[in-house]
Amino acid sequence: MALPQIDVARAKAFVMAHGSAVDVTRLEGILGRDQPDRSVVRTLEERQNPDGGFPVDAPGASSVVATCTLIQWLRDIPPLAGAPMAGRAVSFVRRSQQVDGSWIDPGTTGAAAQAYMTARAVYTLLVAEPDHPDPIARGARWLRGALEDGTDQADTETLILGAAIWSRPPGGGPGDALADAAYASLRDRALSPRELALWLTTFVDLGLAARHLGLAVGLLDRLAGLQQPDGGWPAEDGGRVDATLGALRAFRGFGLIGPAF
Repeated sequence: MALPQIDVARAKAFVMAHGSAVDVTRLEGILGRDQPDRSVVRTLEERQNPDGGFPVDAPGASSVVATCTLIQWLRDIPPLAGAPMAGRAVSFVRRSQQVDGSWIDPGTTGAAAQAYMTARAVYTLLVAEPDHPDPIARGARWLRGALEDGTDQADTETLILGAAIWSRPPGGGPGDALADAAYASLRDRALSPRELALWLTTFVDLGLAARHLGLAVGLLDRLAGLQQPDGGWPAEDGGRVDATLGALRAFRGFGLIGPAF
């Protein structure tokens, strides 16, 4: 069976042409460069607040979602994944957990937003700090309770992250029925390139069960088929560079593309 392929050269050229300096540094990290641009490292360091979190817009109060996003960016740049900057960001996420086990940014309301933030935070900790299982387990329990009775109403990204969380301890375990149900509910959905890349990245980060191998190959094939003639991937919100970086991250994670720097 032929595995899906993408045009890496065109994708690289698209990001180089349309991305910011941070985007280009992420691209270089995803494609194998191990010496990030020092000016970009300083830019990221300056964006971080004293509490370890990152704001949505600098300057500003630290945000759980923005901090989780920056942690992923740092993971795109391997030398920064274990840097003090990343450690402080992870600690901010852990400290921001509510008493009931959920996460919510100050000034944000609504059950859907709380479920999404909790899914992002638990997933981030599960990947970045698995040796501190208590906040992960408490967050996973809260999320399970919030979604068990309303899976059909949850947004796609929350379901993807929830399924990933429940696929392994301490959030769940192999064969977790709720995780399998979430994956099954997503199989036939029309997923955006960003959602496809997110789902595939969860497989890379947390491991791929044999029963989901065919699903992963199918999703890779769908993602590959969405690459545009200019090398990028579409995004409804205009975030084509980020969607392209997500696709490259997913294909690199599955070993389908090699170092290009």
